[in-house]
Formats: sequence, structure tokens, C-alpha cells
Amino acid sequence: MKYLDKRLAQEIVNRTMTIINWNINVMNEKGIIIASGDERRVDAVHEGALKVIETQAGFEIADTEIGQFHGVKAGINLPIKSFDKVVGVIGITGNPTEIRHYGELVKMAAEMIIQQAFLMEEMQWDERLKEELVTKLLDGQEYDALFFDRAKRLGIDVRIPRTAVIIASKDKARVFKSLRSKLLKDDLHVVHQQYIILLKKIALKDGVWNEAATKLELKKWAAYFEKQEGISVKIALGSYHSGMEGLSVSYQEAVHALKVGRKLSPDTTLYFSDDSKLPIFLSQALELGLSVSMEPYVDRLKHQDKKGELLETLLMYVEENGDVNKVASKLFIHRNTLRYRLERINELTGKNPRKLKELVELYLSLLQNQLS
Repeated sequence: MKYLDKRLAQEIVNRTMTIINWNINVMNEKGIIIASGDERRVDAVHEGALKVIETQAGFEIADTEIGQFHGVKAGINLPIKSFDKVVGVIGITGNPTEIRHYGELVKMAAEMIIQQAFLMEEMQWDERLKEELVTKLLDGQEYDALFFDRAKRLGIDVRIPRTAVIIASKDKARVFKSLRSKLLKDDLHVVHQQYIILLKKIALKDGVWNEAATKLELKKWAAYFEKQEGISVKIALGSYHSGMEGLSVSYQEAVHALKVGRKLSPDTTLYFSDDSKLPIFLSQALELGLSVSMEPYVDRLKHQDKKGELLETLLMYVEENGDVNKVASKLFIHRNTLRYRLERINELTGKNPRKLKELVELYLSLLQNQLS
């Protein structure tokens, strides 16, 4: 870190001049005035500051001594130290006998401001290192000794079981601000351009993930964002895969769960990859160009089904596992109407939804149409 730059020096001037009603100058390690209550003095060399830097001690200049030095006025000049190193000089303009008792106060204030700035930069640097580490985990890159050394220095145990969570929102900043107080110490995060990514610590019992507990927590988060903060979010959860390599797999599942969920269930808030294995598989296959083009059964239905009743019936029939009573009840139709629609689907597509193999083909065609 560069201990003292013009921005920080001006902050020191502004804050210390609220403490005392005297002009303050801040000089860098070369004795150049880089900030002052008197802007006309900025960028001038202060010989008094050079004396302080040389002796590592305070230096006073009385009115009668001004002529002996270049670029100075009467006042006191004290070394600014950080980690026992002189990083600059702070000067108070005025009669030394009148301002001497302010010297240590101003010096201490300046050093505290520098220390605070240093700690803030250290924290920001650690955050950047954490983000780089999380990104490596998400990418599934090879992990060298430097990776593990960095994780140890940052206090991160990369062996802890975690699963990937993605939170998407138009107001990421507000979501992240609220979210930070809800995260566990071992939860890792990175803010992506499109969404917030978490590698969330999970509980295992006999090596098995307590998935229900994680889902319940995410449901509480979603409810909080919507009801308490008034923020709309979409949350996707990947499955748990053991080992560090499994984090990348879980992340890709969460990405596809979000992508698929937005297309198939746009009004839903939570998407779980375990509930969408087949649509996710199709989505990944489409991306890789590995999908086999299904017969355009859906196109045939759309052409004859202007109101969308047949497509709605087919989807509900799949969701209710072919239970005609539940399907008819959900659609608010008579069983005879349902029977007619199923026969009509068979007639238009050549596939009988009552036969499992042919129903699967119809469903795959429907999914491919929705995901493309």
C-alpha cells in the first residue's frame, strides 16, 4: 500500500482542521506539500518537513527563523509514522508557543486515519483474494500449493462440505447487503455480473446431505427478501457432490436450474436442480449441440390447439403422474373431457400419452420446445 497519497492527505487536512482552527499541511516522504488548508502551498517543497524526515523528529519554526528556510511559515512539523516508519510529515501553521499543545493530538489523528485506511485496504485486498479463490473452486481448476497456502492465510477451510446457491435479482446490491448478515462464517461468496454465487456450508449426517434443511433456509431467505425488503429474487440450488471438485459440478447445476426454471416456471422463486434433472440434462445437451431433434409433436399440437388446452393437459398429465382424477380436478374439467383431450393428443401426434414410453417422447418434445 502507498501509505500517503494526495487523497488521503487531504482527508487528514480536512478532518484535523475540524479539531483545531489552524491551517494544516501534509507533506509526503520527499517533503513535498501534497495537501493543505491553503491550496496555494500544494506541490511546494517544505524544507522544515525535509528536516523532520532527516532527523525522524519534530521540528519547530519561529517567526524569526522563517528566512532560514525555503517554502515554510512559522509553525510546528511532526513526523507521521505507520508501523514505526516515517511516511510523511504533518505541519500546523502558527506561533509554536500557541499551537504546541495541539501537536500530538493532530499527529495522532493523522496516524489513526492512515492506519484505518491501511486496514480498509487490507480488508479489500483479502476480499479480492477470497473472490479469486472462490472463482477457482467454481471453475474446477487444479489446486496448487499456492492455492492452499492462500486459503489457510485467509482462514478458509476448502474441505468443508458446501453446495452452490445462485441468487439473481435486479437489485443485487441491496440483496447482498441484506444477505451478508445471514451468511455463516464458512459460507463463501462472489458477486457475478449476473448474480450472487454462494458456496454454502451444509450439514452432513453419515455422509448424506440434509437437503431439506438447506432448502428450508433458502425458502426463508426468499420470503424475507420479498416481504421485508420488497426485493424480487430468484434462487437456484445445486446438488451436493463430495470433494472440492464437486463444487464446480454443483455450481453448473445451479446455473442450469436457474436457466431452466426461468423458462419452465417463470413465476416461481426457488429452483432446485434435484427437481429438474431431465430439463437440466436437455439444457446442457442443447448448449453442447448434443441433443437429438425430437419429432415436432408440440408444433402439431400448437397448430391445432389455438387455446392451448391440449398442451396444458399434457403438462398436467405428466406432473400428476397420469392420475386422471387429479388431472381433471386441477384443470376443472370432467373426466370425459380429459379422456377426449388425451385421445385428441394421440390423434394429432401419433403418440398415446397413456403409454409410458410414448408419454416420455411427448414430454421431451414439450421440454425441448420450452427450452429452445
